[in-house]
Amino acid sequence: MTRTLLDKELQELDAQVRSLGALVDEALAQALAALETADQDKAGAVVMSDRPIDELHLAIEEHTFRTLTLQQPLAGHDLRYLTSLVPVAIDLERIGDEAEAIAQNILRMMPFLSRGVLQADTPTQQVKAGNNLPTSGSEGEQFTETAIVQGILDLGRQVRSMLEETMKAFAGRDAEAARRLWEEDKTVDKGSYVVRRDLMAILEGAQAIPVLQHDPHMVQRATCLLWIAHELERVADHCTNICERIVFIVQGETDIEPSLE
Repeated sequence: MTRTLLDKELQELDAQVRSLGALVDEALAQALAALETADQDKAGAVVMSDRPIDELHLAIEEHTFRTLTLQQPLAGHDLRYLTSLVPVAIDLERIGDEAEAIAQNILRMMPFLSRGVLQADTPTQQVKAGNNLPTSGSEGEQFTETAIVQGILDLGRQVRSMLEETMKAFAGRDAEAARRLWEEDKTVDKGSYVVRRDLMAILEGAQAIPVLQHDPHMVQRATCLLWIAHELERVADHCTNICERIVFIVQGETDIEPSLE
């Protein structure tokens, strides 16, 4: 009877975590859609959606502690799973916070949009890429704020895909997939660096003068875009945390980083 009760609690907790993952995925998707269309209503809806995410996170914590106290599972897979649920839920809740922060930065940009769109018509020279990192265009090509926003959207789609695959790995207890996703964070870091580098290229040096003369609000928008790129990078970081927990649940290993061999 005790095993049956424990299995029921574990199934309910698993469903709650997957529901939390679906909520934060939807929040991130809406935040990216708001950025793409400069939609104030969508951004506001993302901010409002953070409350049910917080409430479900707290419900998972309470349910986990209650199960640990009443069922007292023996050491092994069940105990590793239950002790991992709280940090997994925390990371998911913080992904929701990052989605909300993206939406808030979109709302902050609204008063500074040119003709209601996220773009600057004045091009600036593409900076030379280093360390074989991806660029917004070929060397010497001119790019605009529009291209940078597109780069952020591409980064966001990559991060959202990483979140979706992380939740699939959690649902399937797929440790190998979790290890692969953990490695993918390096690509996200490079993409975030490129976005930040290109934004700073617009605002530094001699090319900054014509850009700011053409659009005095570029600095405000660029600051918000820098934060959005950072927040997307943080979403990927939280996914890697969850991947580490998946490996611990399945294999009992705490070191996910590949050996130098």
